[in-house]
Amino acid sequence: MATSRDRSPSTAPATQALWPLSGPSEPSSPGPGLPAVVGVADLRATNAAAVLAAVRSTDPHPRLSTLAEATKLSRPTVEVIVEELTDCGLIEVAPAVSARGQRSPGRPARRFRFRPHAGFVVGVDVRPRSVSACLADLDGRAVAVERKAVRADLGGPARARAVVSVVRRAIDHAGADARVWAATIGTPGLVDRSNSRIRQADNLKGWAEADVVTTLRDALGCPVAVENDANLAALGEQWRGVGGSADEMVFVLLGERLGAGVITGGRLLRGHRGAAGEIGFIRFPGSTSSRPGLEPLVGDGVTPDRTDPARHQGADLVRAAAEGDPEAVAAITSYGRRLAAGIAPVLLALDPALVVLGTGLFADPVLLPAGEILLSATEQEAGSLLVDLPRWRLSDLGDEAVITGAVRFALSSVEEVLRTRPTLLPARGR
Repeated sequence: MATSRDRSPSTAPATQALWPLSGPSEPSSPGPGLPAVVGVADLRATNAAAVLAAVRSTDPHPRLSTLAEATKLSRPTVEVIVEELTDCGLIEVAPAVSARGQRSPGRPARRFRFRPHAGFVVGVDVRPRSVSACLADLDGRAVAVERKAVRADLGGPARARAVVSVVRRAIDHAGADARVWAATIGTPGLVDRSNSRIRQADNLKGWAEADVVTTLRDALGCPVAVENDANLAALGEQWRGVGGSADEMVFVLLGERLGAGVITGGRLLRGHRGAAGEIGFIRFPGSTSSRPGLEPLVGDGVTPDRTDPARHQGADLVRAAAEGDPEAVAAITSYGRRLAAGIAPVLLALDPALVVLGTGLFADPVLLPAGEILLSATEQEAGSLLVDLPRWRLSDLGDEAVITGAVRFALSSVEEVLRTRPTLLPARGR
């Protein structure tokens, strides 16, 4: 019987990519009245997953006897599995630690540890004027981050090539032996339920037709998903930001166009066609535009006007509000109230415990007072419109929320395989 160490990438069995954070999938069944069948290969994969989980969760690094006790497997079985996981590169023998320089009689028992650099995942953040990529290890730690400025009017195929270029730069920065096992692309617009296609992206020319998923998959040789940027920002904030303790959360992404990522029951809510959270299509009160949505708090490329205090624009608006300028404070307060009034029906329907305003406008601590003005105005206005009041917070991650969520989304796919059939993963490397 062939084992994973007999396989090469060209002969490895094809495995369908799973994206656990995409939402519940349709259950599969072998048919009515048929019992579940567990083959020898399945049992071996399950045992390997159990041993790997024990290695990752046991502190300090476990011995063979500890692994056998934790998994309830025989020591000979554990020895075989440990050898296989070591050959795959998923675990390694941990360096022996001497006890205050004293040598113990006999050969010390081997201890084992997980190798987070056995494989990597990639998260990508695509915006109208930039593309960013983060290469992260299997513990979710960033290894390399690369960014590239692009033209707002860049065509879809050229933007897809920019994605590949930035991802390759991140991989090259980490070293030629970096094997990518999954990647996720965050993007503005509507994404289909299978996370394989961009359905609509009004502010990115030709982006929906570019098929960036296939382009990046062909370049990396690994599963690639695409997901809405606000959805990923919500996952990122839940993973590494202020949303960690909230199973019911709405993340409002204050980008060029408003979007929202909804966490309910601890999971991402995507809707029937993947368009849940598209609050940018709401017609907000006080809007004079023929298009739905709420204009950005700070638009890209706006030239500041210092001649009239009543016409603070661009980044000057935020800075002036942080310094207490009455006109700027009034402008941000008005924006916060309009935002609250527009999304109040959404909050009434969802009843979240937490609402997070996501923006990188206030990353500089000097500008944080302006963020507090926005947060306070939004919270106060919503207080008069809602039944039960959620907590309101500014994002901890700011501009990094989307790319953090993209890493988390990709990592979830790898974790699913580590949890069920870990020895297949190395065959899926570059």
